[in-house]
Amino acid sequence: MDSIINHPLALSIIVALPLFGVIARLFGATFRRIARWYLYLAVFAVVVVMNSIFFPFIGGKDYFFRYAVELALMAYALFWAFEAGEGEVWKSVKEAARKPLAIAVTAFAAMFLLASLFAYDMHAAFWSNYERGEGGFQMLHYYAFFALLVLLFNTEKEWKNLFRFSLVAAGGMILYGILGNYAVQGTIGPYTGNVAPVGWWHTLIDGRFQGSLGNPAYVAPYLMFSMFYAGYLWVRRTASAPASRAVRAWTGVGWGALIAVFVFFFFISQTRGAFLGLGAGLFVFTLYLAIAGRGKMRKWAGAVAILLVVLGGTIYALRKSPITNMIPEGRLLQISLSDATAQTRLWVWGEAWHGFLERPVLGWGPENFTAVYDKFFNPKFFVPGQNGETWFDRAHSVYFDYLAETGILGLLAYLSIWAVFFTEFARRHRHGNDRSPKAIVERGMILAMPVAYLVQGVAIFDVFPMYLNVFLFAGFAYWYFYHHHGQNA
Repeated sequence: MDSIINHPLALSIIVALPLFGVIARLFGATFRRIARWYLYLAVFAVVVVMNSIFFPFIGGKDYFFRYAVELALMAYALFWAFEAGEGEVWKSVKEAARKPLAIAVTAFAAMFLLASLFAYDMHAAFWSNYERGEGGFQMLHYYAFFALLVLLFNTEKEWKNLFRFSLVAAGGMILYGILGNYAVQGTIGPYTGNVAPVGWWHTLIDGRFQGSLGNPAYVAPYLMFSMFYAGYLWVRRTASAPASRAVRAWTGVGWGALIAVFVFFFFISQTRGAFLGLGAGLFVFTLYLAIAGRGKMRKWAGAVAILLVVLGGTIYALRKSPITNMIPEGRLLQISLSDATAQTRLWVWGEAWHGFLERPVLGWGPENFTAVYDKFFNPKFFVPGQNGETWFDRAHSVYFDYLAETGILGLLAYLSIWAVFFTEFARRHRHGNDRSPKAIVERGMILAMPVAYLVQGVAIFDVFPMYLNVFLFAGFAYWYFYHHHGQNA
């Protein structure tokens, strides 16, 4: 811990974040606004990398996020004490507590914490470790982040600002990864200490891009959320203030170019689960447009949906073809249940299932999957002279992880978030008055985002970059379902 506190970046964060609030207060900012700004800053945790600690891509992100959320919570408490009207905060809390989506998120956090309390190793379940940092203590911060978003972000302008900050953070994540690929001093990349490919282009695309997240498997799902934020801002770019046709055209080009950048780095991360998730999200998006749209939109969307099905079938049919190996980033197309990666996941899912059967109600506890892995170890994992692909502390599936670690109550609570989301979305669709193309596209994106996330979650577990965006998206969905009464309602 001393090495972390003495890290120059850590010291800067410890001093700078509270100082920011003090300076903002001196310039007349309300405590409510200061709390909101700390939440804006929290999304930049994804860029933090502390080179001198044992897990440089993990610890610094957790500490920065927790610190920013704690300061936001303190600022909100000061707002409650000194600035809020009588009963204002309590009224907001009671209103939120009655909304189904807030209830579902609260239930999930509560089950997660209960599973920590009754865990096989309670200390590990609550405090976690340096490698993951995703125990009950971290869940308290995720929930506080969500609760503060619900209480503080009440206008579209505020949500747009949060999305913009998230996009800047995504840009920082990508920039760090580019610098890391080229072994710029002070960065960590895939070729640090190794021989890089010849040529600047091959140095960028030959390996799997890991950004500032340290693992390519995290980059792709993180960028899926970033694509959604950019897409939402693109569609809603003229909602606040009318603009000339030229301005609308250029801003549209800008948002489109940004999404193209995200798509590029999404593909060079070569994450097959996220690739399937993105495909599923695009299919649901086009299908929604085909159902809810009218005229040309319906025809074009239907044609694209059919094209996606044909393309998906073709990719699957050619997945073992020599042509696939010749395509850049062809790893994305090599989708098979018989390859080594899929087999190791199937084996570890079997272990998770046996662990669930032994402790079915609240599971073994967060960060306790190692005990499950050891007790129900599959000897097929051990091949002399070969490294295993699947790490031993996760089931490598959102669903099997929650099933084994938080039991049936934890998994059902997690699924209830998305069940409520889709129920509220259906209600919004039925009662929405705006049937304009822009409104339909907006709703299609909001529907597709969780579909993409849930599909990719079949083969990967939740870690900080995903949790951050899941709780951020849940906060946005709360506002969209219960407080968004604008033109696209």
